[in-house]
Amino acid sequence: MTQLHDNQVPVVTRPQRFGALAWTALILGIVGLMGSPIIFFNNLTAIAAGVGVILGVIAFFGTKKILAAIGTILCVGAIVVTVSVQSTFVEKLDEIVQGTTSPQVTPLSWGQRHTWDDGLAVEIATPIACTPGEYAQPPNVARATKITVTVLNGTDKPFDTATLTVGSDAQFNGKRAEQIFDTDGGCGGGFEATTILPGKTYTYEAAYSVTAETGELQITLQPSFTAPKSIFTGQA
Repeated sequence: MTQLHDNQVPVVTRPQRFGALAWTALILGIVGLMGSPIIFFNNLTAIAAGVGVILGVIAFFGTKKILAAIGTILCVGAIVVTVSVQSTFVEKLDEIVQGTTSPQVTPLSWGQRHTWDDGLAVEIATPIACTPGEYAQPPNVARATKITVTVLNGTDKPFDTATLTVGSDAQFNGKRAEQIFDTDGGCGGGFEATTILPGKTYTYEAAYSVTAETGELQITLQPSFTAPKSIFTGQA
């Protein structure tokens, strides 16, 4: 037979206040962030995030304060990202409507110079044949052709060539031309990462794997994601 002791203190469970609101704010914040980059759909997720802010503020006075704070922060972040994305979209739409989009790029020939608005300029000399070394990558190329790129920094700031080489693109006869990385042969090439001071010039080489027959080589250079592309084409 079970006996109850007189000094036994009953355990009192504290009821949760606004716990459901805190969880709802968190969920709405996550949904808002996921939908914020999607044009038009982010209108709905922004409204949901706005509701989440209100619920999160209310829930902050309950027992789930940390959860409510996280949910509120996520909801506010979702609204900020949505406004930023929509603002950028409206600007681009205005450019299209008003006809202020980037002009058509006119391809240049070997030896010609392209100068961007900030003063940075680039030239590509006529491609020449080269022989890859034993350890060149990719191996067993049908033919290798090498270009010489000259960068002239006419801006008032140092320029990092890494942004130019990473954004480069090469095509041969309408197909992607794979760049050759050759440390022990005559092709050289590879990732260029150096700083060109204002008023200075820097030259580097890049080699590409092409077919055995001659054809048209196209090199595209872009110093930044927002800058217009510079395209050079010619026989190689």
